[in-house]
Amino acid sequence: MFTTASTRTSASTSGTDPGTGPVASAGPVLADHARSAAALCCVAGFVHLAVAPEHFEEWAPAGFFFIAVAAGQLWLAQALWRGLHARLVPAAVLVTSGLVALYVASRTIGLPFHSDEAVGLDGLGGSHHGGAQVPGGQGNGMPVIPGSGAGATVERVGVLDLVCVVAELGALALLVGMLPATQRRSVGNLLLAVGVCGWVAWGLVRFT
Repeated sequence: MFTTASTRTSASTSGTDPGTGPVASAGPVLADHARSAAALCCVAGFVHLAVAPEHFEEWAPAGFFFIAVAAGQLWLAQALWRGLHARLVPAAVLVTSGLVALYVASRTIGLPFHSDEAVGLDGLGGSHHGGAQVPGGQGNGMPVIPGSGAGATVERVGVLDLVCVVAELGALALLVGMLPATQRRSVGNLLLAVGVCGWVAWGLVRFT
């Protein structure tokens, strides 16, 4: 009897400790979340890999950035599938949320770093950049937020873009769900607040 109780206590401890073992050891639910997040990270990674060549043509640093992002997401996918160490989950949440924020900025206020060739003489740029730099302008299907500056380029929204960002948002939701309860509540509230503020800013620009 004492041996059975001790075994149960040991198993419980190894399965609920959020910082000392693989995510998969915490139970079948977290294992399923990890593998679902791995699949979504894999989708996002392959999308970044697929569009890297055209970014190389526009600006070499952008191409290298996409290759690096693809490599990181594919590494994260295999790590999640095999049982990512729980202490790495917060870092994965931070990086994934940063990529989503970067995407939103590139389609709304524009990014200030780009090559002169990518913008073009008429300000419309190549296959990615477009839209007049006017507050509320709809040249690329998204509003230009005031204060973005004349040096920023707003990229067009494409099908692959949406596939990638949806996959990243799904992976982000699953990664947040894999955090310990105390961290999950705080991180979830923070991401929700940032998202609401972003939608409010978009609405003010779009409808005023």
